[in-house]
Amino acid sequence: MDLFNLIFIFLMILGFIIIIISIVKLNKYSNSTPISNVDNYIKEMKDTIDQADLAIDDLNLMSEQIFKRFDEKQRQLLFLYETIEKKKAISGSNVDIKIDGDSLPNNKPKKKYISNHPMVNEIKELHKQNMSISDIAKTLNIGKGEVELIIKFGEDSL
Repeated sequence: MDLFNLIFIFLMILGFIIIIISIVKLNKYSNSTPISNVDNYIKEMKDTIDQADLAIDDLNLMSEQIFKRFDEKQRQLLFLYETIEKKKAISGSNVDIKIDGDSLPNNKPKKKYISNHPMVNEIKELHKQNMSISDIAKTLNIGKGEVELIIKFGEDSL
């Protein structure tokens, strides 16, 4: 054999050895690598969604409890109001209820309570423009109930 053939065979064997070593190292690397990045992101997103679902369930439960408390307080206030009305009827006298040191005869709020509200003028204007209560509340960034009360108790002044 000549020298050229020996070098060729040596290089071929060396190439095969390098390929085999590369394949072995590639298998070790791919086997030791954890889940790909995309799979990690998907797993994290699922965990976040599960946590958000739990938080939503907690909020729903809390809101139900709050509504139950509001209902109970409303029943208590209604009971107290009815009791006061019965006592007024039994006594036959005109009893004035005191709130913040000012009396409210016949349980009707005085206009000064409504006129003291900082946004009563804006509510009057928007109500005159036939805006809905929801739109007024959104525009002024206050609660619908507050707008309803001001409109209801201030109808004479609106």
